Amino acid sequence: MEIEIGKYVITSDPLCIVLNEKKKIKSGENKGKEYISPVGYYPTVEDCMDALIERKIRESQATSFKELLNEVKEISKFIRKQFKEARAGK
Repeated sequence: MEIEIGKYVITSDPLCIVLNEKKKIKSGENKGKEYISPVGYYPTVEDCMDALIERKIRESQATSFKELLNEVKEISKFIRKQFKEARAGK
């Protein structure tokens, strides 16, 4: 499994679901090349999604609870849309 969600990529192995962040090499011969770096390991997809939402909340620049709530709603909508499209084979 390899599912891209914005700057994150969800992958899996036989034991767990992995939340990765896309990054770029900043110097050297491979400068500019993209790679993924694990940020968390989870037993279920649901736990991984919860962690992604929590991470987006911590990264938020919201200055009010209302702004934060709107961001969380947008993230949730985006994730649901990605899953619906995946189920539909898009």
